[in-house]
Amino acid sequence: MQKHHGLAYDLSLFEPQTAEELADAEVQKQYGNDNKVVRMEPRLPETAYKRKRNPVRIFGISLLMIVVAVIFSMILYNYVVLNEYNDMILTANKTISDQDNLKAQYQMKIDRSMPSNMIQEYAENKLNMTKANAAQKEFISLTEGDRGEVIREDEHDSFFANLGKIFHIG
Repeated sequence: MQKHHGLAYDLSLFEPQTAEELADAEVQKQYGNDNKVVRMEPRLPETAYKRKRNPVRIFGISLLMIVVAVIFSMILYNYVVLNEYNDMILTANKTISDQDNLKAQYQMKIDRSMPSNMIQEYAENKLNMTKANAAQKEFISLTEGDRGEVIREDEHDSFFANLGKIFHIG
């Protein structure tokens, strides 16, 4: 021990100690000097108590993880497919509603126009027209020798086509 200004230091407290010495010192502090605790040394080193790995258990856990991953993947895939089908259904419903709207518009146009019976009544009452009967119908017949041909000039023909028509080529 060293003395310094009237104080004493115990330097042995700062020396390295083993785990057993520390444990003994703790027991002595706790129970005093008449220690009745008997300490037994382990028979095998701590590495011998390491848990052995069971290959069957490792395989089982790996298989379980694979099954969970496959199930999760299937759920995710089905969710994506379901969303695609929902989008297709929504698109089809929108198309159907658009077509129904067009049908309603056309039906309104048809309803607004005059029906055939109203046209017939207008022609008979206002214009003094009647339906043609069999006596008013005259049929004409054409013989084999009579033939008519319409000559029409196309504005879209090219210069060479017009030149060929002049000289009757082609």
